[in-house]
Amino acid sequence: MSWNPKVELVKKAAEIAKDKHPSGFNKAQLIESSKEVYGGFGANPLKRIQTMEDVNNMGNYMAKIDGGYPVGMSGCYVVGLNGGCGLECPVFLEGECEEVGDLVGDLKERDDIDEDEKAKLISLYNGD
Repeated sequence: MSWNPKVELVKKAAEIAKDKHPSGFNKAQLIESSKEVYGGFGANPLKRIQTMEDVNNMGNYMAKIDGGYPVGMSGCYVVGLNGGCGLECPVFLEGECEEVGDLVGDLKERDDIDEDEKAKLISLYNGD
């Protein structure tokens, strides 16, 4: 019988569903060690990026799992690949956003953000 990728995928899924990972380690231990190495992104790559540490951990995880992503990706690149930007983006809040676009305009229109915080963020991007 020839090699069938679908059959292999089903076998792999069955192995992962067991209490032990095919490597012989307990799955819970693997998840915990993954959290230590990748900030939790190894166990759950869909974790929401909320801090600059998350940005760095996700970038490192992406570079590790897929050789197509370079080590040292910018924060904007990592966040953009994982859900996109917004006023809550840690990269934007740190003043390191490379694709500001309409974010500063959106920020000026928001009523739920403290005026001092708005002024601080606007000055990061307008150079005031």
